[in-house]
Amino acid sequence: MSLDTFLNQICTINRPTAEVVRDRYNQNIYSDVVVGAGVRCRLVEKSVKLMDAKTSEYTWVKAKVLIFPAGTDVTLKDTATIGEVVYRIMEVLMRQRGNAAHHVSCVVEALNV
Repeated sequence: MSLDTFLNQICTINRPTAEVVRDRYNQNIYSDVVVGAGVRCRLVEKSVKLMDAKTSEYTWVKAKVLIFPAGTDVTLKDTATIGEVVYRIMEVLMRQRGNAAHHVSCVVEALNV
């Protein structure tokens, strides 16, 4: 199975950026900028190894992972919208083996479910 047939969902990637203006409490006003529209993706649930900040050890957890094609511009705290559901990207998983990555995996959390 090729990666193109595996990525059977379409999403929109938004990135929050601070504007130059400030609100009445002197805080930055954030607005979303569309980084990618019509990006192929797939949402799966799998076991991933994450660093626990309290114990400084790796633990295996079951998490929702969003998979994008290689070269997709995705960073921490971006949001991806699939249909009506908005997901926040919590962590971008780095590939451990191989030098030619053909996809980008991100641990996500649903915001409006």
